[in-house]
Formats: sequence, C-alpha cells, structure tokens
Amino acid sequence: MNVLESSTQIAFKNILFLTDFSEASQTAMEYSAMLAKHHNGTFYPAHIQPPIPPVYLEGAALVTYFDEVREQSREKLRQMVGPFGLTSHVLVGEGIIEYAIQRWTAVHGIDLIVTGTHGWRGLQRLLLGSTAELILRSATCPVLTVGPHVSNLERDPEYIDRILFATDLTPQTEYAVSYALSFAHERCAHLTFLHVLPKQSHVPDIDRIKAYCEKELRRLAPTDAGMWCDPQFVIAEGDPAQEVVDFAETDNSDLIVLGLPKDKVFSTHFRSGVTYSVVSSAPCPVLTVRDMLQDS
Repeated sequence: MNVLESSTQIAFKNILFLTDFSEASQTAMEYSAMLAKHHNGTFYPAHIQPPIPPVYLEGAALVTYFDEVREQSREKLRQMVGPFGLTSHVLVGEGIIEYAIQRWTAVHGIDLIVTGTHGWRGLQRLLLGSTAELILRSATCPVLTVGPHVSNLERDPEYIDRILFATDLTPQTEYAVSYALSFAHERCAHLTFLHVLPKQSHVPDIDRIKAYCEKELRRLAPTDAGMWCDPQFVIAEGDPAQEVVDFAETDNSDLIVLGLPKDKVFSTHFRSGVTYSVVSSAPCPVLTVRDMLQDS
C-alpha cells in the first residue's frame, strides 16, 4: 500500500435517501438531510415499491392502482422532507431495488446513498432478506447505513468527533481510507485505524505479525495526520465484526468507515457476513465504500 501524503476533501453533491417508510428509516432521514445541508448538495428522497398489486386487478384498474400508489409514496416523501427545508427531487419506482439504484445513480450522478436497516437476524433475515444488504451489494457509490442501534439523536448528526476506520488490509482499503481521512480532516476529528486478527492460540511470532500489521496501518495515514486528526493505530484479536462493534461502543465512535472490494457478488465480506453484522449492530452510522479502481 502506498503511503498517503495528504488527504483530499470529499463532498457529497447528490445524495439519495432510500426509505421504506418504516421507523427504522427515520434516523437515517435525519442524517441524510443534515449531510445534504452541510455539503450544499442536491437531495433525492426515494422509495421503491414492490410490483405486487392485488390479484383481482387487471387492465385499466391495474394502471390506476399503480398511479395511486406512486402518488401516495411521493406525498409521504414530501412530508418526510418538509421539516428540513431542503430543496429535493422525489423519486419513486417499482421493481427490483438493485436496478433502480443503478438507474438513479447513473441518471442523477448519485455520490452517496443513505438508508436505514432493521438489523434482522437468523430466520427473519433469511425469509425477508435485507434491503440494506441489497443496497450494499449493488451500490457503486458509498453507502451510509444507519442501523437500529443508532437512535434518539442527542446531537447534530453532522457532528462527527470520533471516526473508526476498520480494515482487513486488502488493496481496496486505500480507496476507502480517503473517505475516513476526508471526514477527519474537515472536522479535525480523532481517527482510529483498526485491524482485527483472528483469535488463535499459540500462534508463532504473533508479536512480529502484530508489528507488521501496525506498520501497514500507519502507512495509510498521511505524513501530516498528527497535526489534524490525532491518529490511533489498534490491532485487536477475535471475531472481526464483534471487535469492530465493541471498539466503536467503547470509543464512542460517531462514524465507522469500511472498505468493500469491487467484486460485488463474490465478496468475502458478504459471504462471511462481516459487513452486514457491523452495519446492523453498530452504535453509530457506518459508511461503506466500494473500491471502483481495483481490477476485478
């Protein structure tokens, strides 16, 4: 990994807020609205309606049904945005969520997607799936997910003082770290770089391995990072998702940043469930950044 010499400020100019109108999405709405205000960006509140009409409708009645459902969704979105005083462009679609995200991202130049998640587990997740997980799998731009444990906001969502960048030290890290650095630099926030080793007993040269990993973490920080983000470098041992969540809770993190590989389908992050576990259990919002520069 190359040593980063400086941080680059990243601005989100076109923010897509995806909602299913559930309680879980209300806090995500607050975060997305505040980010849109902070970055002076264009705000796109959006809802995707499953294409499942009543079985007894057909022909003109079916067309009328979908028209009414679309207008009801538009009105709900307008009501959600109203209290924030944002200039917004409401988007409503039907069908497969992955296709809608790809279309809206391309047409409107979306550079950040914000959504909430219920944090379902076990059989409920298996049967019902997770909209947030579908978004994470299909989005090509960064995704800010606000999980069920991020609630009852006590301060401005834009106030970010402690940032946790968790990495497995794979090549896509270098792309994702630029976002963590940008947030930290703009706010002079404390930034922790965290890598989790698997918990194993009697590992030869464990101290040497930890020293190497810490060296790799330090190479991710710009040479002047100590002047504006008070960087901390931590090597932990255990289950990756649990260690990230536990550290965020102990450190009172305001934001977690994770990197995802370009390959969406065969990503080990999703096969192991690490990303979804962090997103659904984290005490703060999680920004996932997919590396669109690395070759598949």
